[in-house]
Amino acid sequence: MRGLLAVVTFALALAGCGPATPRVPLPSPAASWKSVTVSLAPRTGHSGTQRVNFAVPLARGKLTDPDRVRVLANRVEIAVARRALARYLDGSVRSVQIQVETAATALEVRLDEPPTTPSLALVDVSTTLANDLPKVWALLPANWLAGSGVAGPQITIADTKIDAFGNVCDYDRNATAQFLAEQSNRGVWLYDRGTTMYRGYVRRGDQRTLESAYRETTIYRAGMSGTGAATRIGVPGAVDDLKYHYAQNLAIHYLLTGDDRFRESAEDIATRASALWDNFAYAGSDKFWTERHAGFSLLAFVWARIVTDDQALVLEQRAKAHVDAYLAMQATYPASWTDPEARCFAHTAEAHGEDYGTWGCSPWMSAILAEALDAYATEVRGAGAKAARAAIVKLGKIIARDGLDKTGKPYYWMGIGDIADEIDPDDEHWGEAAYVIAMAWHHGGRRDASLKATAIELLVRLHADGRSPHLRSFNWQCRTAVAAPYYLRGG
Repeated sequence: MRGLLAVVTFALALAGCGPATPRVPLPSPAASWKSVTVSLAPRTGHSGTQRVNFAVPLARGKLTDPDRVRVLANRVEIAVARRALARYLDGSVRSVQIQVETAATALEVRLDEPPTTPSLALVDVSTTLANDLPKVWALLPANWLAGSGVAGPQITIADTKIDAFGNVCDYDRNATAQFLAEQSNRGVWLYDRGTTMYRGYVRRGDQRTLESAYRETTIYRAGMSGTGAATRIGVPGAVDDLKYHYAQNLAIHYLLTGDDRFRESAEDIATRASALWDNFAYAGSDKFWTERHAGFSLLAFVWARIVTDDQALVLEQRAKAHVDAYLAMQATYPASWTDPEARCFAHTAEAHGEDYGTWGCSPWMSAILAEALDAYATEVRGAGAKAARAAIVKLGKIIARDGLDKTGKPYYWMGIGDIADEIDPDDEHWGEAAYVIAMAWHHGGRRDASLKATAIELLVRLHADGRSPHLRSFNWQCRTAVAAPYYLRGG
C-alpha cells in the first residue's frame, strides 16, 4: 500500500495536482537576462592569474551587440575580450565568447551595458587549455543554461521538483571514467555521449558533468580526420555508420567555449552525414530506412547550421529536403492507413533491419526524429515550422493510442492498425515515448488531456520501473527524452 501511495503521489505531482508540488513550473527565469554569476575553478597547477575562456549562451532576443558586455571580479570591472559566436534568425546573439585575465573564483557578467574598461584581444582557445582541458573551469548556473536553450529545450532538475529520470540518468555512475574503460566497444558511443553529458550539465549546473561533456566531446573530435565528405570519425568500426555521426555535441561545445575547431568539425560531420544517407526519401520498399538514421542526419544539418560561419545556405537546403521527404513519407505509408491525424513514419520491418514482416515503426527511435523535427521548427519558423510540429503531433497521437502494450509499456516495434506489435522485453524505453507524447500535447495546443495523462503515466512508470543497465542505455535514455518535463511545464 505504501508503494502504491508513493506512485500516486508522484503522478499527482507530475500532473500538477499534488500538495507538495503544485505544478511542473516554468523554467526559473535567468534573472532578467541582465547578469549572471560564473563560478571559476582552477585545475591543479593553474592557480593565480590566468587567461580564462568561456562563453555565455543567451535566449533569443536578449542581446544584439556583443560589445555591450561587462565583466566584474570582486565588484570591480575588468578588461574583457568578447565576440558573438552565432546569431539567431532575428539577429540577436546566441552566445557570446568571453576571455579575461583573472585570479578570481567568481565573475559577474553583465549584459547590454557599455563597458568602461579597454578591451582585451582574443587569444586562441587552445592557449587556455592544458592537456585539451581548460586550465580554469567556468560554470554557469543551471537555470541560465536551461533558459538559453544552448542544448535544446530543457528545464533543470531543481525545477522539475521530482526527477522522473533520476533512476536511469545517473551522471556520476556513467561518467568519463566508465566510458574510457569501454571506449574500444563502439556501442558505448551511441547515441552521442557529448550531447548526453552537456544536457546533464544544463540540468545540474555542476562541474563533474561539465568535465565529462567537455572531455568526451573533445575525444570524439580528436578521433576525426579529413574534411567535408572525406571526414572520417574515430569510433571503432563505425566509419561508415551514420548513427555514430554527431554534429550536435560539437555545436554545443562551440557555443559554450568559442573554440572554432568544433564549429568546423560540426560542419564536416553534417557534410559527411549527407554523403552517408542518400536513402532519406523513403519510397515504400525494403531498402534500409530507420527513424534513427533520419533523426541523426537532420540533427546534424540543423545544429551545424546553428553555428556555421559559411555554409548556412547548403545546410538549410539539406535540412529542408529531408524534412519534406519525411513529412511526405508520414502522409503516404502504408497506403492502407487512412487516419490523417495519427501517423508515425511507417516503413517495412525489413527496411528497419528486422524480420517481423510487417509495416510499422519504432516508438523509441521515433524520439530521435521528433527531436530533430522540433529543432528544425525552432530554427526556421513559418510554414515549415508549423508542418514539422504538426508531424510531431500526429506521431505522438498514434504512439499514445496504439503504441503501448496491455501493461502500458511502449512496444519495441509498433505495427500499423491490426498488424502485430513486438513486445519490448526490457524497461529502457519508457522515457522516449513519454517525450514524444508530451511534445504532441504541447505542440497540439495543450488541449488534449489524454495525451498529457499518457505522458505523465509513462514518466511515473519510468520512475518506478525504468532501468539503465549499461552505458549505451544511459546514453539513449538521457540524451533526448530528458526534455519531456520541458513540454509538460506549466501545465
